[in-house]
Amino acid sequence: NIPGSAVLVFDIHVIDFHNPSDSISITSHYKPPDCSLLSKKGDYLKYHYNASLLDGTLLDSTWNLGKTYNIVLGFGQVVLGMDMGLREMCVGEKRTVIIPPHLGYGEAGVDGEVPGSAVLVFDIELLELVAGLPEGYMFIWNGEVSPNLFEEIDKDGNGEVLLEEFSEYIHAQVASGKGKLAPGFNAEMIVKNMFTNQDRNGDGKVVAEEFKLKDQEAKHDEL
Repeated sequence: NIPGSAVLVFDIHVIDFHNPSDSISITSHYKPPDCSLLSKKGDYLKYHYNASLLDGTLLDSTWNLGKTYNIVLGFGQVVLGMDMGLREMCVGEKRTVIIPPHLGYGEAGVDGEVPGSAVLVFDIELLELVAGLPEGYMFIWNGEVSPNLFEEIDKDGNGEVLLEEFSEYIHAQVASGKGKLAPGFNAEMIVKNMFTNQDRNGDGKVVAEEFKLKDQEAKHDEL
């Protein structure tokens, strides 16, 4: 019980605090002479990082594991603060990104790995960048498209294109540089989705009446 008119004395130890309006902090330590190509949403990145707490406690290191961390930027494959910290970065650049809890792993943290409400410090080096496609596209043509596209895909000339024929043709165009698939995604899934988009009646084959070259404004792919 606390008596009336009591003067109370509290000994307080602040464990952690943060402002939910805080954003990330980025400090670039090194940029190569040519730093003109900057990372953006849709780009496929390979990078190394050390992850630690503010007190220097090391949480994780791709350098120690001997392999890079690879993501498609802007698709939720890392915490939001990390995604933000990898934007507008060029290959060879080294930077430190400090991420507040609400842009990292929040109050809960990750059991056994990241404490709750942790401020994270990432030391990052970007090693490789593969430019992504325009937003909304998973496949594009590089240059002019053949006016006889359906006939080229339908190699056996039976008037029907099966998934195997379609996949073989698309991969051949990518290998020759005539087409490009979105980097960092499952290529077979992209091709299958493209085929499904053309197979309008869902019978597992595409005929000339179903097939058309989509308008350049169409999303997802250019077929």
